[in-house]
Amino acid sequence: MIGCQEDGLSTTRNDEVPVSVVDRVSLVLEALSAGPMTLAKVTARTGLPRSSAHRLLEQLANAGWLARSPEQTYELGVKAYEMGQAALNQNRLLHHARPVMHAFAQRTGFTIQLGVVDRGDTVYLAKVNGRSSGPTPTAVGQRVPAHLTALGKVIMAYSAVPDVRTPRGRQDAGSTATALPLAGKFEDELTHVRDRGAAFDRGDTFPGIACVGVSIGPSEHMYGNMAALSLCAPVGAFDHTKMVAPLRLTAGEIWDRCVRADLATR
Repeated sequence: MIGCQEDGLSTTRNDEVPVSVVDRVSLVLEALSAGPMTLAKVTARTGLPRSSAHRLLEQLANAGWLARSPEQTYELGVKAYEMGQAALNQNRLLHHARPVMHAFAQRTGFTIQLGVVDRGDTVYLAKVNGRSSGPTPTAVGQRVPAHLTALGKVIMAYSAVPDVRTPRGRQDAGSTATALPLAGKFEDELTHVRDRGAAFDRGDTFPGIACVGVSIGPSEHMYGNMAALSLCAPVGAFDHTKMVAPLRLTAGEIWDRCVRADLATR
């Protein structure tokens, strides 16, 4: 027998599994970040009961977080856009990183990305396209399993938190690397990342795209290694080893700007 008790904060299913409303809303919004969906697709993606999913979708649409289309699909609405822009505008790292990233892309011609690791995924916060890189398959706000990306691997390599260093099993659309790496082999790879101060991707994750990733900030600092940079270009467009130093200088400039701004506010 399924018993449900809703108090606006949580729901109890089977009298033993609490499912918070916040978690359900988050589940729905994250699902719709992939694009417009019908009720049936939202239900399939989230695993929520059809009635619960429909109720949440309607409530979120009425509040402006979602928009309904004539084709009976739901998509992220104006409120979600407003909050996303507010989060970006309030991010001090982005504020200091953007001009440095633009200068790097203009100087080298390569695409440069800024990202963090969240719940096992690389999440891209900013991207500046370089004239020589051509189209790349990543976008701001996109999630890719961290162990598949140079940006994610360099953060994982320097992290002191065991959970951050553990690959998560999720396949990303468009990626050629689908299997989780063997634990011992992946630890060896992270050791190589620390030895050279950078992570390399030679087209293993996205076909034809090579990347170099470096951490922003010293790993021993309390604010260090929370974000990283990666440059992207077609395989063969650059020498991975030779691009480590220029990218680390760029990361260092961003770090210095953040530290100076932080000291100025004290």
